[in-house]
Amino acid sequence: MPNIVVDGVQVEFKPGEKIIDVAARAKNVIPRYCYHEGLSIVAQCRMCLVEIEGQKKLVTACSTPCTDGMKVNTTTDRVKKSVAGVQEFLLANHPLDCPICDQAGECSLQENSYKHGNEDTRFDFFRRTYIDVDMGPSIKKNMNRCIHCTRCIRYCDEVGQIHEMIAEQRGNNTAIVTIDDKPLQTAYAGGLADVCPVGSLTTKDFRFKKRVWYLKTAASICDGCSQGCNITVSHDAGLIYRLEPRENQEVNKWWMCDEGRYGFHHVHSPSRVMSPTDLRTSEMKSLNWSEASNAARELLKSARSIGLLVAADATLEEVVALKKSFPQAEFFSFSIGVDKSEDDKATDHLLRRKDKSPNLRGLEEAGFKPFSSFDPKNFDLCVFVSAGKVRLPYGIAKLAKKSIGMGLFFKEELTGLNLVLPACSTYEKAGTFVNQQGKKQCFAAAVQPVGMSRPLENILSALSDGARKVG
Repeated sequence: MPNIVVDGVQVEFKPGEKIIDVAARAKNVIPRYCYHEGLSIVAQCRMCLVEIEGQKKLVTACSTPCTDGMKVNTTTDRVKKSVAGVQEFLLANHPLDCPICDQAGECSLQENSYKHGNEDTRFDFFRRTYIDVDMGPSIKKNMNRCIHCTRCIRYCDEVGQIHEMIAEQRGNNTAIVTIDDKPLQTAYAGGLADVCPVGSLTTKDFRFKKRVWYLKTAASICDGCSQGCNITVSHDAGLIYRLEPRENQEVNKWWMCDEGRYGFHHVHSPSRVMSPTDLRTSEMKSLNWSEASNAARELLKSARSIGLLVAADATLEEVVALKKSFPQAEFFSFSIGVDKSEDDKATDHLLRRKDKSPNLRGLEEAGFKPFSSFDPKNFDLCVFVSAGKVRLPYGIAKLAKKSIGMGLFFKEELTGLNLVLPACSTYEKAGTFVNQQGKKQCFAAAVQPVGMSRPLENILSALSDGARKVG
């Protein structure tokens, strides 16, 4: 393969690759603002200037393709002086907002200023000022911090595929706004905060909630639909603060939709049932786990037939445990939007799917029947299992003779249930989902279970003796 030399390090490249990407493989991260791997190249910020031996002028690494034998220097005095000048220019109007900016701690402007900028500024004039702009339900815009990288404009055009952000005026008066100041329409608006390299575009949901250096992260899978977007869960002290896309070129590339991004608040909902609850009498009674296990065994022993309706956000590991614990029961799956995975289809140009569950295909492969064939009246006991955002049909427990709820339930959903055994949500457990491509994806637990909630496998283990005696 052809190769180039970056600061003395030889690196192979594929025809058409740009210097900025090839240099990264040599662990040489060239500074950038306007460049993003998922967006078109405009070479606008000029931060990625490098020197190529044999050429008089500096070139932008983001737009210059590699050629065999090319020798690139990123640390010469000429490059350092030019990059420092660009950095100073970009900071000319930027306010000293770091102490109050949500981007602080993960800001490219901060990092590059420290690594490549000058120690002081020669700018003595008044800085331009704008008022904050509300751009719809997801995004808040602070134009004072904007460096005109145009990532947001290209993101809307190329990813959201809605032309709704533009640069108006020119020069020092340039402002990035929505057309006619209308709120954003794209279902991927939260991604604007992901691509913004500074603190100009922030999500309202996370704004002023937590300093990023206090956050821990865990790799997970979005449970909002069958696409199975790879995500990062940011959390602290047992609380989830935000979900962000994690790059996977085969599944979601660099993106995720707003529905998935903000679909974690149910985990900490005050109406979530957080302790075992006995509903066999008119008065709700909280139980400890020993009492709850005994109550569940009583219901299991009295049942000659059991039907399990499992929301399709149960993991493959939970499916195996359910099959083992209830060997003679009938299993049915439930998803929102479709009855069978073959009915699933894309609902937009990018990621969103009609099937609003992450593992319907996995349940079908395990032999689960579709929800359309489930009739709770056919069983002495129905066990309803829900693990995440896929809520079971409201009031279906009232049709059952007796019923147990295992998993994630809320106080408004308890009508008709005899017993509730709280289990972990998606982000409180580890497991495996099968997405619409048939791709198995593993994920880790991000936070500890809320209240007295337990992993479903642990609950089933305590009940297994009673379950095996059924029939």
